[in-house]
Amino acid sequence: MHITTFRQFDCDLDGCRATRQESGVIADLPSSLDASRLRTGFRPVVMLLAAAVCGFGPVSTAEAQAQKPTAEQLLKGYKPSQKDVDYDTPEVADMAKCTVALEKGSYVISNAAGQVLRRFTDSNGDSAPDMFRYYHMGLEVYREIDTNGDPRTRKNMRADQYRWMNWGGTRWGIDEDEDGRIDSWKILSAQEAARIAVEAMIEGDLARLNTVLLNENDIRSLRLPAEMTQKLQDSVSDIPKKVQASLANSKVLNRKSVWVRFDPPLPGMILGEDLGATRDITVYENAMAIVQNGEKHDLISIGEMVQIGEVWKLAQVPTPVDTTGTAVVSVGGVMMQPSLGENVGKSDAGGPGEMSAEMQKLFAELDKVDKASPKPDATPQEFADYNVARANLSEKLVAAAKDDESRQQWIQQFTDSLSTATQSGLYPAGLPRLIQLQESVKNNEALLGYVFYRRLMAEYAVRLKEDDKAKTEADARQAREVTQKWWFEQLEGFARKWPQSEDAPDAVVQLAISYELMGRLDDAKAWYEQLAKNYSTTEGGSKAKGALRRLTLTGNKLQLAGKTLYQKDLSSAQYNGKVLLVVFWASYAQPFTADLPAIQAAYSKYNKEGFEILGINMDGDLGPLPAYLKKHGITWQSLREAPKENGMQPGDFGYGIVSVPTMFLVNKQGIVEGGITTANLDFAVDALLKGKKLESLQAPGTETPANAENTTAEKARKLN
Repeated sequence: MHITTFRQFDCDLDGCRATRQESGVIADLPSSLDASRLRTGFRPVVMLLAAAVCGFGPVSTAEAQAQKPTAEQLLKGYKPSQKDVDYDTPEVADMAKCTVALEKGSYVISNAAGQVLRRFTDSNGDSAPDMFRYYHMGLEVYREIDTNGDPRTRKNMRADQYRWMNWGGTRWGIDEDEDGRIDSWKILSAQEAARIAVEAMIEGDLARLNTVLLNENDIRSLRLPAEMTQKLQDSVSDIPKKVQASLANSKVLNRKSVWVRFDPPLPGMILGEDLGATRDITVYENAMAIVQNGEKHDLISIGEMVQIGEVWKLAQVPTPVDTTGTAVVSVGGVMMQPSLGENVGKSDAGGPGEMSAEMQKLFAELDKVDKASPKPDATPQEFADYNVARANLSEKLVAAAKDDESRQQWIQQFTDSLSTATQSGLYPAGLPRLIQLQESVKNNEALLGYVFYRRLMAEYAVRLKEDDKAKTEADARQAREVTQKWWFEQLEGFARKWPQSEDAPDAVVQLAISYELMGRLDDAKAWYEQLAKNYSTTEGGSKAKGALRRLTLTGNKLQLAGKTLYQKDLSSAQYNGKVLLVVFWASYAQPFTADLPAIQAAYSKYNKEGFEILGINMDGDLGPLPAYLKKHGITWQSLREAPKENGMQPGDFGYGIVSVPTMFLVNKQGIVEGGITTANLDFAVDALLKGKKLESLQAPGTETPANAENTTAEKARKLN
């Protein structure tokens, strides 16, 4: 039995000929049509939904509902036009459980758990969808947009814009001729521009490569001096020839090469006055990328990148790096050279802008160490050995560097690796090396502050481990008190001496957090106040404002609202009339996992009496989350804020969370009663359900619940 689900039209043919789609597979296509494009492109979905009688209009008849496409048909039949989209699609067996709903001008396809998978939206009210949105873990990651189609005539109904967002990235591509290929970019990060360039070379797609190279309009917009303008024009001219030269005699970039990561230095701001330009320009110099070929990792020189508005562009064709030591690679681009004086780009190889064989060899060795970096489940000794190896190579690169800027960068990397290895307690030689390094940079005040702070953190870790070796617990406790006093004095001294350093906010954060975890809340508040006042624009300053808000919550109305893990709106006000446990949690935090049995026990015991739990999830990676929720039987709702940038922790809803889990109880009136631990959770929930106030109670053998959150310092998982 064949079921015709809907009709699909193509008016580019002579007359509007209908085709039939059965079970998501297009059949009976005219020979002049590309079946794969109809299946995966933008236009057929417009036709599908625009032709559905039930559409976006207010009238809904039985016949219209019968013609409405099913979730399974939509999920099977249509995919993004762009290939590099990571979005959720259920297993075939689960598609029948998915649903289609009409919500505010959108067809919304959701899975059995209510998590949104697709949203086809009519944004201009013409009763036809013009925005096609794809989701990953409940967050929209990609959309295709038709800004000029006419559903009445069915002309030009193709996507002309493509956007990636949230977990999907930051791209916004424009397809002017609506052929499914992006012609230009409205928004594009440096990382994504580098990846597009490298993958375009792997695929031999020069048109795609050209979208991320500087063009004539870009170069003119910089308003550079004539000589520099000409150099940039030359660097992006005759691209086919340059690509051929770049790939000649190289096996690094081929059809089997796989992108791994972007590896740039810090972006640099070049003052317009130094360039003779009319405005300041932001660039990456000597950016690198890494690709994988089988078991081998290879370096690709991305070179110079320039920010044009909200789009990053390359100033030259990427070039595979020869790591044999027999050739040189040009480093440094057109933009930086005017500000470096007569010796710009000089190296021990003798030529301008060249990387010596010695440096290339060290880079290759460093890449080899990095690609063999320990996995998350590796032993502490393996992590220590890895950082020692990195430190040793960085020290050699310090010696090989031929200019102060490069030397300083490698000293910082040397310091970071050495400090990390030392903090493990498994590298006794680390602290003496750090002290020696600190002495060697004493004439450079800024660099001295950088080394001093990391030596300080390493020494603190070493002292704590030595304290733990005391013969008795009493001796260990006394030794730790001495170490803590020393630590606070050192942090305060650093904050006073280097108040403008990049590490000063972190030093103050360390003071505030340490005092909070020790239960010295007045001291913690004082340091949080300094942080919020003196470093208000930093991440630490923002966290301090949240921490001050959290530490003064008791006795105040809780205000907490947002999207759940499944992108549903939820507010703490919806729990009024119930006793509510608010839990900031993460699947990676072992203290939370250890607390889960007690939390679940209280939930099972008191849920029917009016006890609820509201979680705030702080996982950076949502991938393992479904399995974790299922394994531990977590059924209560959790709010979720997406990270604001790749690699960052998700938001904490403005409460400055410093340890996971952080928990507090809210009474039936929505007033925060205070912090809580699982040690007295059962007692406190029972009391609140009976209408008692916690401030007048104390569980036998425990601290007052309002102060209990600070007793978890030994087990709390500190957040970055």
